[in-house]
Amino acid sequence: MDETMHHPHIARCWHEWEIDGRERRIILVVETDVEMQPEADGYDAALMEEVRSAAVARMRATSSAIDRIRIVPARY
Repeated sequence: MDETMHHPHIARCWHEWEIDGRERRIILVVETDVEMQPEADGYDAALMEEVRSAAVARMRATSSAIDRIRIVPARY
């Protein structure tokens, strides 16, 4: 399957707006089950980079003008 549409460690994605006065930024929020804290047990820098790369690919594949990506831990 195309990496831009599916990644085994990306649980969900959505867009949020960040408003600052008259300025609006669109943020692609990517929820992952990968450990994000380098000091934590189970942290894998290569796997985190894979999630980041998949998020960037997803951003590039969308027709929306995305200003930022935010990767957040999955909440079950």
